[in-house]
Amino acid sequence: MTLASTPAQANGLEMRGPVTSIDCLPSSAKAVFALLRDGKERTLNEIIGRVAFSPRTIRNALNKLRQSGLIVAKFNFRDARKPLYQLKTG
Repeated sequence: MTLASTPAQANGLEMRGPVTSIDCLPSSAKAVFALLRDGKERTLNEIIGRVAFSPRTIRNALNKLRQSGLIVAKFNFRDARKPLYQLKTG
């Protein structure tokens, strides 16, 4: 299921379609977004080590950011089990 196919609750308002603003996302997603703003690719474990939220919350934040089109998950050639996350460019 994608964010575009189901209504989502953000700040008490019902939304449909991709999120167009980082302000509509939870604080965990904002923290992950701020971390990735430097342009570096990071694995989930690297993000967990730098953001003060539980691993489950960070996974949920990454999913929200991906569904919103703000970040991408890239194939990690060093370890195929661990995708690399970075901000979407362009």
